[in-house]
Amino acid sequence: MPATGAVALAEPVVALELAEAQPEPPIGEAINELENDVVAAMRRLNDGLDRAEEFSARSEARSREIHGGMAELRDVTFTASTNSSALASATLQVSEAAERVGASMLGARDMLDSAATRAAEAARMMSDLALATSEIRSIVDAIADIARQTNLLALNATIEAARAGEAGRGFGVVAQEVKSLSLEVRDAVEDIRGRVDRLHLNAQGSASFVSDAFRLVGDVNPVMATIGEASQEQAAAAAELSRSAEVTARFIETVQQRVSDVDRVALAAADESAGARRALSEGARQADGLLERFVPTLRQTLFADRRRHDRFPTELPAVLAVAGQSHAFQTIDLGFGGTLLACAEDLRLPLGALGEITIDGLPALACRVKARSDLGLHVAFEDDDGQGSAALRLRLAEVEDGYRPLIERAQLFSRQVALAFEDALGRRQLAEDDLFDTDYQSLPDTEPPQFRNRALPVLQQILPPVLAEALKSDTRLVFAVAIDRNGYIPVHHPQYSQPQRPGDRGWDPAYSRDRRIFDDRAGIMAARSTRPFLVQSYHRDMGSAGMQLMREVDAPLRINGRHWGAVRMAYRM
Repeated sequence: MPATGAVALAEPVVALELAEAQPEPPIGEAINELENDVVAAMRRLNDGLDRAEEFSARSEARSREIHGGMAELRDVTFTASTNSSALASATLQVSEAAERVGASMLGARDMLDSAATRAAEAARMMSDLALATSEIRSIVDAIADIARQTNLLALNATIEAARAGEAGRGFGVVAQEVKSLSLEVRDAVEDIRGRVDRLHLNAQGSASFVSDAFRLVGDVNPVMATIGEASQEQAAAAAELSRSAEVTARFIETVQQRVSDVDRVALAAADESAGARRALSEGARQADGLLERFVPTLRQTLFADRRRHDRFPTELPAVLAVAGQSHAFQTIDLGFGGTLLACAEDLRLPLGALGEITIDGLPALACRVKARSDLGLHVAFEDDDGQGSAALRLRLAEVEDGYRPLIERAQLFSRQVALAFEDALGRRQLAEDDLFDTDYQSLPDTEPPQFRNRALPVLQQILPPVLAEALKSDTRLVFAVAIDRNGYIPVHHPQYSQPQRPGDRGWDPAYSRDRRIFDDRAGIMAARSTRPFLVQSYHRDMGSAGMQLMREVDAPLRINGRHWGAVRMAYRM
């Protein structure tokens, strides 16, 4: 298989920097002007989208900051609300306790007043008791005197009875009994006197204690009254504080509601900004994709293709001499009209400058630096009927001969797919409008996104046998598929049509490639080309396996004369 470049390229120039062109036919000039105007307009659009996206990102960031600040403020106000509620509850409890203390103090004051009254009465009773005991003692003393006198009389009576002899014996017995009685009275009087003395002393002590208590009550009573009044004032102040705390708590709740409202607005604004940013980013991506697809689409048409000759991916060393300096390059593709050179990004050469290029195995060729793009440096060969042109023609004939079997195989594959489609149309298995349906419906929960259209169920039936048969034609083939004009591949080979594994970036891009739209540069060039064949090389994303360099031969696919898309046959490098 012929050598090839690492990036694609049988594609006309994408002019980022356009040199002064040689005079062209009017239609060519019109196409060039259209291309330049559209490219410039799309770049301005892209710049505007980028600025809008930047502004949206800043707006989202500010909204996120407000959301964060509102979250902090909400936490603070929640804490304040909780504290205010707790304060209101606590002050209410204090107020209630103070009221209870005040009531207790007032009750205690009343009790003390009652106790003072009772103490005064007790003091009076003790005084009366002391007086009564004094009187009792006087009576007891009198009784004691009487007992002494009685005892003395009894003693005299006994003496007289003894003198009387037998006649006074009875009187002596009586006198003796009286003496005994007087002694008992004396003992009783002494006991009563002791008891009365103790009672008197106790009465005096009690009277003193009651007097002290009465005096203490008199001292405490004003204090208790003051405490009661202070408790009442404290209760009133605490109640007012509780009401203020409740008002504060309600105010903070209102603030919380407003904070929540602002937070919701800020979050909604952030979400809207994020959505706008995503939309702008998607718009920029679409604009980039449109810009990327526009020039290939335009230039792949026969009437607008500036190239009069096919180009083939070829890697050859080359030396370009221009503006008095020589630079070493490697070709990416080569055709009779010019070449695409792999070029360092920082290298700047004067566009439109004439020079000379020497490609490995070929004589020096006169050339002109035409343009620079993201693909590389575009160089056009000047008309030369000399030895260089003849040698180039021979080299290109050899290259084309190497590709010829692959080109013919791709063209055969295109006819086989067309026959399968036309057969389905003829049997009314498929309607033409359905076959050309471009209203792609996104399949849910797919990444990369997968799509379906009205023709998909029928294509899933008729294409697999055709694809499988084409794959058998060459062991170097990686895939052989049909792609519509928008890059939609409805059916792929079984090994590349596996169910997606959500979130597995190493699997999905590589093995879930059916029902996908491949509108990258290589895909759109294949899909939109109306040339008999297209040869290109590119890097294929194989997920965890990395990027694989592929060489692809494509052929346009027409159904009943109508351009549907193309077939793509990719080979391992």
